[in-house]
Order: sequence, then structure tokens, then C-alpha cells
Amino acid sequence: MTRDARREGERAVVWTAAALIAVAPALVTLCWTLWRTPYPVNEAVALFEDVARWPSPAGIWIPETSYYRPLFHTTLWTIWHTAASLGTKLALIKLVHIVPLALLVVLLIWPLRPRRGLEAGAAALAAAVLIGSPGFRDNVEIPLSYTAVGMPIALLVWFLANGDRRWWSGPAIVALTVAAIGFKEQGLVLVAVIAAAWWTRAPGVSRNTVAALVAIVVAYVAFRLHWRAKWPLFEQSMGLGFVTLEPGDAAARFGSFPYWMYAYNSASTIANVLFSEPTSGVFYTVRDLAYGEIQPWRLFNLASSMALTGVIAWWGVRSWRSLAQTGVWSADARAFVAMLAALLVCGVLSFNYSRDRLGGMAVVFYAWTAFFAVREAIARLMGASRARFIVGAVALLLLAGAWHTRAVGTIEWARYTSTSNQRRWLVQLGPRRVEFADRPVYLQIMESMVEQGTDPAAPRPTRYPRWLARALGQP
Repeated sequence: MTRDARREGERAVVWTAAALIAVAPALVTLCWTLWRTPYPVNEAVALFEDVARWPSPAGIWIPETSYYRPLFHTTLWTIWHTAASLGTKLALIKLVHIVPLALLVVLLIWPLRPRRGLEAGAAALAAAVLIGSPGFRDNVEIPLSYTAVGMPIALLVWFLANGDRRWWSGPAIVALTVAAIGFKEQGLVLVAVIAAAWWTRAPGVSRNTVAALVAIVVAYVAFRLHWRAKWPLFEQSMGLGFVTLEPGDAAARFGSFPYWMYAYNSASTIANVLFSEPTSGVFYTVRDLAYGEIQPWRLFNLASSMALTGVIAWWGVRSWRSLAQTGVWSADARAFVAMLAALLVCGVLSFNYSRDRLGGMAVVFYAWTAFFAVREAIARLMGASRARFIVGAVALLLLAGAWHTRAVGTIEWARYTSTSNQRRWLVQLGPRRVEFADRPVYLQIMESMVEQGTDPAAPRPTRYPRWLARALGQP
């Protein structure tokens, strides 16, 4: 190794560490908040009752309902039936959620290997984009770690696809993809990403790997469709314009031809990743403007998302132009195609209803491409005139500040969720004792969790000045 190469390597280590240190306060605070957050009385107790009543995990693998997360439920079953105490069970289940989220942020920054201060700033911005995106925020809800596990797997698969091909690369890609699908069907996004990587001549992907993944998808879809007759036409409530439709109302209105509603749901999820609007299919920002009820944080999120998506689109077009000129797929062009593939499949998989969390797998690639797009914008500014440099630098600083603020907003949202969970324990405990009197397992689990649910030390939202609270979106 030459002296210059050694210096470059040392510089990369220093600036990578600097980017990680810059993100660490937000990441550690978020993880600590989730660790101390009470489990919700509504979802958590029902989940734990299910795994407690199953004598073995075999029945978990039969897709009798439209919700099919066999590896997630098997993980819960294993923890619930092997851990010695309730405290150990609850702690391990939280770790299954928190560790992948922390790993995701580290995996996003570490491989970027920034070699200069500005590149380190772009890497920290990419992490803020990840944490501040609705698709990430909506997936931090304890204990629903379906997509939280799949998101770091998405990055691992992408790194394998773009690294040197080894004998174990293909089997590792297939195994990781199957694991992501097993936690939630959004893992199917990885099949499209790997197919895009192969099409763009990524060195770590072979034709046999793609063929194996396609075979797995065909088998999985056929397996799921075998039980399709038991699924409702619309599974959950869904937004349409300014209103929310319940499943029965949607079926009555669109039952004869539901495909326009399916297309709307898919487009809503894609738009939410790119613009943070609509939310669950409802255009809240536009509705607020129309009725004169402006909420600053919604405008703040919309503006910052539009600006960043514009930068990514500009960078993506440039990477395609480079491809047209050289005929060689660059890492930039390949990443841009992967992001588009992830967006498209996330949209398709959310056809039945749109939720922010359903864009989580695409958010990973949105944040990944944000680094390269911002880095390219910085490089272009370095050669610009003085006036353009000042304008561009101020714009990028404002963009970075907006997304770092949104990352703080995710932390505050987690704290608000903690308070909300505690409030539900206090309010719903009595009525649930009556409602579920004929379900002794449910009652036993609920009673054993009362202490953690009503712990007065649970995280609470920070008391910011009113103007900052409005920008962060504190309820």
C-alpha cells in the first residue's frame, strides 16, 4: 500500500467516525427512548397472547389470514417460551426491534467512507434523512419490528450485490432476502433491488442468484394466493383525498372495480417516501391549507422532502447521462435504479391500504442516494461562481438543518408514543378486564405487564418553545 493510499484510508476512518459521532446523540436518544417506552396495551398483549397459546410454532407458518409474518411470530414464540422471566422476555423482544434500527444507521454511514469534512456532513445528512423520514418513524412502534428487521437487511443485501463476487455471496443474498420476507412481505422489495443490481451489472450478483430469487417469489405468491379467498377486499381504513374510508365503505364504493383504489393506495405510499405527503392516503397538508388550518410541521416536512427529492432527481438524471455517454454503469446510476425499483415495489405491495411504514424499505435507498446526490451537489458548487456558491451553500445548509430537525422530531414522536401508551394503560385497563374476562391467558399477560405500562418514569415529550414544538410536529 502506497503512502497516499494509507493516508486516504486514515482520513476515511477519521471522517467516518466524525459522521457517526455527529449522528450518535440522536440515535442513542432514540434507542434509549424506545427501551424505556411501555408496550402498548392494545397490540402487544394480543400478540403475546397469540404466541403464548400456540403449543408450537408450526401453526404460525400457515397463512390463514392476509397478515403473514412467520419469522416475526416465530421469533416472538421462541423468546416467550424460552426466556425465564417476564422481564427477560420483554427486554429481548425490545432488543429485536432496537438493535436492527441502530445497526441500520451504522450500516448507512460506515460503507460511505467519507474522506473530507463536507462528505462527512453529507453522510450525517443521509442518516438524518433516514431517521426523519415517515417510513422510518412509523416503523419504530414497539413491538412491531416487522420492517425494522428488514431495513438493515436491505442494506446488507445491497452491499453484497455491489461487492466482489464470492462463492457465498449468492447464498447469503438469498438467505437474507428470505429472512426479510419472513418478517414481512415488504421483504419482496429486495428481489426487485437484486434484479435491478443484476441488470445494471453489479459485480456481486449472478444470474443464478436472480433465478433463485424469482423462483422463491413465484412460490411465495402462489402459496399466499392459495388462501386469497379468505382475505377481505379491503383490509384496513384508507385515505382518499381529504377523507378516510372504512373497509366496508370502500368495498361498497369500489367493490365492483377496486383497482383504481389499489392504484391510489400504491401511489400514495410512493409519494409519501418522496414528499412526506399524503399520510395514509390523506393529503393533510393540502387539506389544512384549503381550510386555513396550517400546521407548520407539515409544510416544513413537505418543503424539505420536495427539495431533497429534487436534488436526488437532478443527480439521478446526471448519472443516466453519464451512462449514455460511457455505456458503463456507474455506482451512482446503479443506486438510482435500485431506489426506483424499491419505490415501485413498495407501492405495489401497499395496494390494499397506504401507511407511512409501508414505504420503509424504499426509505433505506432514498437515504442512501441522498448522500451521493448531496455530495455531487457540493462538488458542483466548488466550481461555481461566487454568487452561485453562496446561494447553493445556504440552500444545502438549510436542507441539512431541516432534515436534522426532522430527526429530532422522530425522537419526540417516540416520546409522545410512550406517553400515549402509558395513558392507554391507565384508561383502558379496567374496561379490558371486563371485555376480555373470557380470555384468561390475555388477562394473565395484561396483569403481569401493568407495572411496565404505568411506570411514571416512561419517556415524555420535551417541553420546547412553542415555535419549535410546532416545527417538530409535537401533538
